[in-house]
Amino acid sequence: MNQFLKYTAIFVGVQLLACIALWLSAIALSSDVLFGMMIYFYWPLILALAALSGARGESAMIAVPVYGAALGILTYAIIGGIITSYIKRRRRTQR
Repeated sequence: MNQFLKYTAIFVGVQLLACIALWLSAIALSSDVLFGMMIYFYWPLILALAALSGARGESAMIAVPVYGAALGILTYAIIGGIITSYIKRRRRTQR
């Protein structure tokens, strides 16, 4: 369990740093391409959140992508933590 939490925290940190770096580079370069890449990475969860919340109007433009990206960071970190801890545990038992 400790390995799972450790790897999940690492994945959350890496994704947060990547999102901040992409956001800052999008501002510095005045380009939406890098910011769009970040949004498309979390797009499945953004769409799922939009469908479940039924957001309309301005709340759908701002809140859904922000909360969807946050949910995506947590979801992808949990998946990465599960896979990494499983691989590490399996390697230890094979030795």
